[in-house]
Amino acid sequence: MRRAYVFDTEAIVAFLYDEPGHERVASLLDHVADGGAEGLLAELNASEVYYLVARFEGTGDGTPTPESLRAADRDVRSLERRGVALVQAAWRLTGEVKADGEISLADAAAVAVAHERDATLVTGGDDDFDSLPVDVEVERFRDHGV
Repeated sequence: MRRAYVFDTEAIVAFLYDEPGHERVASLLDHVADGGAEGLLAELNASEVYYLVARFEGTGDGTPTPESLRAADRDVRSLERRGVALVQAAWRLTGEVKADGEISLADAAAVAVAHERDATLVTGGDDDFDSLPVDVEVERFRDHGV
């Protein structure tokens, strides 16, 4: 059985913007692109990546522009071209994970996908993933939060 990775928003943003730890995320994405692993991104995380890129690339005050929305779409589509599948998380499991703690809804969706697919969740150093109500293997691409 080939290894599967679920990327959270922080991992993808770190990769796109060369933040600390981006090398590890790039290595995992390369492994996905060459067919050595399955890459997954919960649709809620894709939405987060989309709006964050649109804001980062928008005006100085973080307002998206038509150009920044196109850039955001391009970045999400580039992940798909690398072999990362956008998948829907089970709504009930996502809700259970969210109900258990202070985790964001998108992060709860990533946890749900990782649990359902028996995949490794790739995330940063935030402590949001230290105590989860379901068993999920977590790989931290850096040891500190943003």
